[in-house]
Amino acid sequence: MSSAETKIITCPECGHENEVKIFRTVNVTTDAELHDLVISGELFRFRCQNCNHEAELKYPVLYNDMKHKFMVYYIPEIDRASVIDEKLEAEYSKYGELEGITRRLVGTFNELKEKIHIFESGLDDRAMEIAKVALYDVVCKRTGEDVRGGYFSKYSENEKSIGFTFFIGENNEHLVQTTRLEIYNKSIEIAGDYDKDTNRSFLLVDRNWARNALYRYKKKN
Repeated sequence: MSSAETKIITCPECGHENEVKIFRTVNVTTDAELHDLVISGELFRFRCQNCNHEAELKYPVLYNDMKHKFMVYYIPEIDRASVIDEKLEAEYSKYGELEGITRRLVGTFNELKEKIHIFESGLDDRAMEIAKVALYDVVCKRTGEDVRGGYFSKYSENEKSIGFTFFIGENNEHLVQTTRLEIYNKSIEIAGDYDKDTNRSFLLVDRNWARNALYRYKKKN
């Protein structure tokens, strides 16, 4: 089940003290209505009851999807490669073994949404990050611009392709780059060879992780 607590948050505009429900854990299998609130960002939105001022709240929350067998631990501004939360481990062990549950760590809201999208699509996030890094270089050469970020945005079994939306140049223009599903399948091989035990804790599988995986693969081969 999900767990939440009430916090008093002072509005930065008018100084009014608001009672706000803050979620520590979100279980979308038992509380399905929370899924859309997370994806839309509504779960993290603050609205002052006095002046209607709105702001984004940033706080740690564990997102749990028992159906798709994954957990994503969102800790804003996280810069560690992994984290082991013994209290959370003990809490979720009550609901069954954690064996077979993919556990990830993210530091931004957009990364949280991307991980959810990837896992709900039945894909391997390690392979997706490696494929994304490979396409970064393709997009850089193609546009001659700096790539400032990107996220998984397309998956088609019929077309046998995956796609990412990248942010290009100073204006963060959107560019969609697709590639064959074979690239993703090759990336699964690279990911598995790089880290054969990614379930020992909540891991930060991001661009740096993917670059390290590719570096090790190229050096080995």
